[in-house]
Amino acid sequence: MRPRTSAALFGAIVVSSLCGCATTPAAPGVVLPPTTLGCDLASRMFRQTSPGACTTSDWKFVLQADGSWQATEAGCANATGIARYDGGTVTLDFQYGGGTGRYKWPLDGRCNGIPGQVTWFTGPLTGQIVESTLAIAK
Repeated sequence: MRPRTSAALFGAIVVSSLCGCATTPAAPGVVLPPTTLGCDLASRMFRQTSPGACTTSDWKFVLQADGSWQATEAGCANATGIARYDGGTVTLDFQYGGGTGRYKWPLDGRCNGIPGQVTWFTGPLTGQIVESTLAIAK
């Protein structure tokens, strides 16, 4: 095994910081799991905005051992749910006291969101589909 040069180490740090992730080089002989490029949902609070029934709410995401995210809403219906993030889209299946639904939010590796949608499956809004955007809460 070749020792790492300072130039190679510097390059790895620059690339990882541009991707929004922080990594530390592994000790010799240690194999690190593959990383995914994407926004670190746990590193900040997010705000959902929509012209629908819930115009603004804040979401907190906590990474679970299986790679999913426990999501908790503050505002609107105080929903909870399990989110999956593939590095390009956050899909959150949620439930609240009055029903269930799914958010699909496009979110890039720098945590920039573009309009996605929310669909309600059960409850008073059953069948409605409305635009929704997830972005870093300011």
